[in-house]
Amino acid sequence: MEEPRKKMSVLTVSMLIVVTTFGFINVVDNLAAMGLAAIPSWVIVGFLYFLPLALILAEFASDTSKAGGIYSYMERGLGPTWAFVGTWSYFVSNLIYLQSVFSKLPIRISLAVAGSDVFETATALLPVLGLLLCLGCTFLASRGVRTFSRFGDWMGKVTLAQVAVLVLIPLTAVAIGSWKSATEYTASALVPKLNMEYFSTFSWLLFAVSGAEVAAPYVQETRDPHRNFPRAILFSTLWIGGTYILASVAVTFLLPLEELTKATGIYDVWVALGNSLGLPGDAVGRVSMTAIVIGNLAAYVIWMESPLRAMFAEVPAGTFPKRLTRSDASGTPQFALWTQAAVVCTLILIPLLSILAGLQGSEAFISLLNDLASLSLVVPYVFIALSYVQARRNGMDAPFKMVRSTPVAVAIGVVVLVVSAAGYFGAGLYALESDPIDWVYVGIVYGGPILLVLLGVLLRAWSLRAFRRSERSG
Repeated sequence: MEEPRKKMSVLTVSMLIVVTTFGFINVVDNLAAMGLAAIPSWVIVGFLYFLPLALILAEFASDTSKAGGIYSYMERGLGPTWAFVGTWSYFVSNLIYLQSVFSKLPIRISLAVAGSDVFETATALLPVLGLLLCLGCTFLASRGVRTFSRFGDWMGKVTLAQVAVLVLIPLTAVAIGSWKSATEYTASALVPKLNMEYFSTFSWLLFAVSGAEVAAPYVQETRDPHRNFPRAILFSTLWIGGTYILASVAVTFLLPLEELTKATGIYDVWVALGNSLGLPGDAVGRVSMTAIVIGNLAAYVIWMESPLRAMFAEVPAGTFPKRLTRSDASGTPQFALWTQAAVVCTLILIPLLSILAGLQGSEAFISLLNDLASLSLVVPYVFIALSYVQARRNGMDAPFKMVRSTPVAVAIGVVVLVVSAAGYFGAGLYALESDPIDWVYVGIVYGGPILLVLLGVLLRAWSLRAFRRSERSG
């Protein structure tokens, strides 16, 4: 008799969400772009977007009797056609996210190995190296993601410890008067300037807090899922939101904001912490970056496989060619996994167009990737919010409820919908104010996700037609 597989605990699921969602680089990127205004912006995003979105996902997760995943959530309120469009949009956003992270990962590896960004004057190498990293992580994901869920649990705890050190030491030292803040706090600096540049980078915040849904395909592998899965989402959400705020404050205590850059800031902060403690700053920076890179790799391996389960495991028969939906004994869709890798590798090489058109330097390259990833990722959340609003109106009665009042629940869903839509139109908007306008940049940011979504709709239509033809002939 086959021994039943051990179910995942609340802590394991929480750490899976933490390691795939929280990114210290998001703290650095947003402080470099927004200054001190990033700190109250985290609070705004946390209350208006992150927490209600996580509660919506938790409510859907507690209600479903299926394997779990955003397709079942969206089908509940929108029906199969729009559930497909929303899930495909999520899949597209994941492709662009993977393009972004693999393209930026060589910079982090450079910081861990050399203590400097060697690609500042060799930007064209980043896409090529990103392609190789994508293929390597795909190979690891093809070996089975359950192993990496356990590794993700361990790396989540390492991330907890690492961020705790970074946050607690500067906050405590400044509080007791041992250190002075490296950044001067003023009321005017903390108030966001509601201009085009702010709304463009505001979407990066939405991108930074997305990810609670990555654990959705593992609802039925969670111990007592209707009770524990919503708890895991809530715990990880509160931890991630609070840590983004505290980590932002800690970074400003360690480094003057004018010295913070998107390319090397994640390394420079650890160097500053080491120097402040009387330790060799460069060594502290390299060791910390090595741990961050290992944690990133664990997260990206999980991201390679988890959205595929949500995409191909739940959609009705005939939506995609059978070869794409076929899985091995461990549930990993091998052909789909390598097909995804081929698409991501193609996307990774696309920014070479901007580089050849004049985009140079790591800072500009990272801004392009952040805009592209942010814009694409908020699209599926529009569908999730719409589905939730409709499902509550239709009388969804889940074991866990965000709020018992249907009108209040609908109003919260509308807020998430509006913020998601604002994030979509905001991403890359600042590029339209430049003189001259970089139309290649704008075209990649706004045109890429739209073309990929249309491609998915055409693929579904072709596959369904072929499926019906085979059913009639059979």
